[in-house]
Amino acid sequence: MNVLEVAIYALVVAGQPQAVKCVDSDVGTVNCTNGLTASEEAPGKIRFSNGVSIDKASGIFSNGITAHRDSTGWLEFSNGIAVHRDSPYRYRFGNGYVCQLVERSMAQCEDGR
Repeated sequence: MNVLEVAIYALVVAGQPQAVKCVDSDVGTVNCTNGLTASEEAPGKIRFSNGVSIDKASGIFSNGITAHRDSTGWLEFSNGIAVHRDSPYRYRFGNGYVCQLVERSMAQCEDGR
């Protein structure tokens, strides 16, 4: 589990890309400014403080959200959110928001339009 992937999943779980910062904590969690906290439930599984967990290998969320990659390389989620990797440490959402690693322990998402 890394801070950038948590930031991206936090926006998908919240239902809409928006400005958010996520920071690693000293107790093994990642805290995001949208009110969500994430922890590693098991290898390859992330659990958020709102009860939603994600199996990264299958792309299945415990709340029913699923994901698939379209023919142009965008990862599309069943709740209407789409995200594309611009570089190893930068992702762009369909609505123009950009999430990137600011430093090893912090990711930031902001309007990139």
